[in-house]
Amino acid sequence: MFIEPQILAELPHFEMFFNRIGFKRIDGSVFGLLVLAQKPLTSEEIEEALKLSQSAVSLSLKTLAHFGAIETKDLRENSKAHVHTAKEDSLNIVASLFRKREEEYIVDFKLMSQRVLDKSNGPDNIARKKRMQSIISTCEIAESVMNFVITIAQNKSRENHDQYAAQYEAIVKRLPKALDLIASTAGPLADMTISLKETITTTLKNNFKGLR
Repeated sequence: MFIEPQILAELPHFEMFFNRIGFKRIDGSVFGLLVLAQKPLTSEEIEEALKLSQSAVSLSLKTLAHFGAIETKDLRENSKAHVHTAKEDSLNIVASLFRKREEEYIVDFKLMSQRVLDKSNGPDNIARKKRMQSIISTCEIAESVMNFVITIAQNKSRENHDQYAAQYEAIVKRLPKALDLIASTAGPLADMTISLKETITTTLKNNFKGLR
């Protein structure tokens, strides 16, 4: 067995987590199995371990590959057979998810909100305008956070990985305090959004030099 029973018992947590963020439970099962496995697995091994059909596993593997969560390689002794493994860098997986799914959702919702706002003139629509402005500001915060994660992931994948590693560690340690500071700022949400975007943009341009 390529996973100890006590470790395999944690698999339902992967299923639950994936289901809560909008994926199928089977995607969580397959990804979790590859994360916990002690070696890369063939499709047949995944099918047998999870008691799933070939078509179900194949579809799940395609979904996970699309979002950059797994890698698939040929077996040396048989070029027609493949093995699958979960990627080690979770940050890149999240960044890929942001780029290929969440970013599009946020942009579409923000555009809709802007259209409604533009059509909400007159004294009868003051309350609606405030709600739409709040939605737009919240979307902009979400965009800023996603762009921040995507940029960190890209920088972390640079060739000078060792040099960036120290900066990445500093970012991870300081980011919670920075977000707490922004969250405690007194002022309108729209102003806070602008401040957040400007801070993130400046930090990225400076390549996080001040965070080391």
